[in-house]
Amino acid sequence: MGAIHQPEVVVLTYETLYEILRKEKNRDELQKIDSNFLADALNYLREKQQAYDDTLAKNDIFSQSERDKLHIQIANIKKILRDLYDLRERKIINMAINSSRIKTHILDSQHLLPPEQSLFQSIHTVLLQHRQGIVNRIIEARDVELMPVVLPPPELHTPETFESPANTSTTKHVKFLDTIEQFVGEELEMYGPYAANDEAELPRELADVLIGQGKAAEL
Repeated sequence: MGAIHQPEVVVLTYETLYEILRKEKNRDELQKIDSNFLADALNYLREKQQAYDDTLAKNDIFSQSERDKLHIQIANIKKILRDLYDLRERKIINMAINSSRIKTHILDSQHLLPPEQSLFQSIHTVLLQHRQGIVNRIIEARDVELMPVVLPPPELHTPETFESPANTSTTKHVKFLDTIEQFVGEELEMYGPYAANDEAELPRELADVLIGQGKAAEL
């Protein structure tokens, strides 16, 4: 009987953290990071901070030397984390720009951490909405018109919020009071175009924005 393959467990250390930053810096593509990286980095930094705090209660020469070393380590860890975020943020922004330009949802998102998925989706939605409302309309010899961009609140990204209470509707049935061009929703889905007097079932947040702008009425 063959041996059962166990998933590799990466223990976060200063060396592994630096190596993650080095790979991200030296390659154009977004690099794969363990899905637990953010939690592991937080715990690692807290452990270092706790070790530093423990030395404050001691006055011997060894503790002073250890405290100075920990102070430098903590500063370096924070710098690595900031630099890593900056690098990945720039790559995610470029991914969103490219995706909005070629109008495709086909994207290799396997290396995006969950919070980065949210960042990409928000940027992509805004970019696509403005591209459609500005340059695309000008090219078609139409006036610039920007439809409201409805971004999901942070809590919608947690699994427990996907199920709505039985007595709470997540949509509204509306009647359009004006012509509405095609626009993008919070999950990158397309809506419209709609003519005046058309009816549709829309997400509650989006419907509320249109109603507030006087472009639709709830039925």
